[in-house]
Amino acid sequence: MPQAPVEAFVEKMAIDLDLGDRATDKRTRRALRRLVEFATGEGLALDREVILDPDSVERFVEVALAGERSAATYRSTLRRVAPLLTSAAPWEPRPASLGRQALVAPYSEVDVKILCEDAALQPTEARRRAALGLLALGLGAGLDGRWVAKVRATDVLKRGRFVIVSVGEPAARSVVVRAKWEHTVLELASSAGGGFLLGGDSVSSNRTSHLTDSLVVPTGHPRLVPARLRSTWLLEHLLAGTRLPELCRAAGLKRLNACSDLIEHMAPLCDKEEAELLRGSV
Repeated sequence: MPQAPVEAFVEKMAIDLDLGDRATDKRTRRALRRLVEFATGEGLALDREVILDPDSVERFVEVALAGERSAATYRSTLRRVAPLLTSAAPWEPRPASLGRQALVAPYSEVDVKILCEDAALQPTEARRRAALGLLALGLGAGLDGRWVAKVRATDVLKRGRFVIVSVGEPAARSVVVRAKWEHTVLELASSAGGGFLLGGDSVSSNRTSHLTDSLVVPTGHPRLVPARLRSTWLLEHLLAGTRLPELCRAAGLKRLNACSDLIEHMAPLCDKEEAELLRGSV
């Protein structure tokens, strides 16, 4: 195939992809050009639906790039752009991109004090238990709406000095309860009679929101939000110096970057404290 038609074909795809002069754009151009040169050399027509067909791309990688260290990169690049350049080639639809949801702001110490006072003043025993349980499992074990309403008395275990809560999916794990909430979690488990720590017997997926919506919140007081309790728990661990790998496992986090949302809530150290921390010990 004469070079001019190939270049024009590749350039039209580059324009459709809005490729510029960045290194990644140049690599994409190069991958497309090599694919087209290989495909036309094998007798395929200059047709996107044919050249960018999954089978054509796979044959190019396996034959033309055999033994090349960049083969995996070429395959990844072509698989990424081919669905954008074709309409009939049998590429599976790409799932919608879901950006990571930022952590909500933690509560201040004053907020936590008010929440605890309001929990004790709820008008019914059921509401007092729900509010106290949400606080204890949120601030003590970092459990939000995904787990907190599913914790049963049998999920709470005392092992030596430690109180441990076992939680299920998503991210099944065991979490050591923070010391200040150990007694409350144990009391709730003891009085739950084998049922849920928050009381009741509902297994509805909306159980947590139903409980928080039922709580009485005095005017001007913060609302009890499990996600904010979890952020507060994470922040307290960061301030206490808990190592990130252990914290992420306890929180059921797969990536460390979620913790970066809390940096702005950490008061800076003075210059000397910062220097000592960065210097480390001899």
